[in-house]
Amino acid sequence: MNRKVLAVAVATAFAAPVAFAQTSVTIGGTVNIVYDNVKASGGTGSTVNTDMKSHDRVRDGAGSNIRFFVNEELGGGNSAFVQVESAVINNSDSRNNAAGIGAQTSGWGNRNSAIGIRSKAAGRFLIGVWDLHYDETYKIDPGWIPMNSSQSILGLMNTFGFAGSSAVSGAAGTAGIGGRYSNVIRWDSPVWGGFSITAGYARPTDTAPINQPGDVRDGKKNRAMNIAPRFESGGLVVQYSYLQDKDISAAGTISLGGLTAVPATANLKVTSNRIGVRYRFGMGLGIGVMYDDSKLEGSTNIGSGEIKRAVWAIPLTFDTGNHSFSFQYSWAEDWEGNVGQSSVTINGETGINLGAESGAKMFAIGYSYKLSKRTNVHVSWSQIKNDKAARYDFFANSSGATGLGSDPESLAFGIRHTW
Repeated sequence: MNRKVLAVAVATAFAAPVAFAQTSVTIGGTVNIVYDNVKASGGTGSTVNTDMKSHDRVRDGAGSNIRFFVNEELGGGNSAFVQVESAVINNSDSRNNAAGIGAQTSGWGNRNSAIGIRSKAAGRFLIGVWDLHYDETYKIDPGWIPMNSSQSILGLMNTFGFAGSSAVSGAAGTAGIGGRYSNVIRWDSPVWGGFSITAGYARPTDTAPINQPGDVRDGKKNRAMNIAPRFESGGLVVQYSYLQDKDISAAGTISLGGLTAVPATANLKVTSNRIGVRYRFGMGLGIGVMYDDSKLEGSTNIGSGEIKRAVWAIPLTFDTGNHSFSFQYSWAEDWEGNVGQSSVTINGETGINLGAESGAKMFAIGYSYKLSKRTNVHVSWSQIKNDKAARYDFFANSSGATGLGSDPESLAFGIRHTW
């Protein structure tokens, strides 16, 4: 009897590794910490101090994380996978859930985390928490990724620039243009002769549609859809991304254009078209151009409103040996739509034209030096020049400036390591 038990134990011990051998587990991640000095000056209005004094801080540079990746070969060129990725610095997550909730950084899996199937013939299918739309800029503007997120063209491209504005308040002030969504179903195609496509659908919140007759949100489903085709060949990248986001049911007051502020009965929709081209020459110079045309629509019990704005960006990179340089210049055009040429008073200054003084310009430059294949040191400078009615800020690692028309500026030094 004891021999039989021993034989079973030995067989089990040897069988377990064989069953596990086709599954691989990888642990990786990035830690990128910056020390920066940030300020904002030039705010609108004479009766309220809207500037932010210079101060220093230690921050996450760009998406510090730890990632667990599990892969199981299924045969025939197919595999199943699980990825769980979590922020390791509190300010590193930028998930865009329902408007007004803000970043979710607690717990596991708050960054790209999903389960899925990969196939050489059919591509990758996943379901979980994942990026949609905003990350499609990375191939056109890659220079900031090993450095500091405050350099990214998303500082202007991923917002409408009116957070905190008296012209557009409440949930509309936090409306993002793409982000890391919950409840994502995403398909990434194989590459066919350089061409590929991504299709994504999200129900960013688990809440049921509002069932309240007479409310403009009655029966509306929070959802986002994204289609992003691209072409890559040699040093050339051509990228397009379309987003329609109905994730925003306003809480608080909302006023679009000439509409009167109303209580929490507004339903908002973001539509965005983003196209870019980049070419990297053999000697290390990369030149890109990107254009974004986005629109915010709002319906209320007393009418509807619409604001549109366009952003252009020219990102440049240059790599030689262990040295990497990045530069970007981007500009946001003034608001169009129902905003018309409306004039408002902001902080005591009258006659501010929302249709002519709501744009911004951004400049950023960075340098990094590779100490090894996985470790670099970097320094960067970024500044946004807002018009009187605008409030654009840096992407992810924002300055936190609250004043309309104030101009955020950041000077940063950092160290980054990946494994």
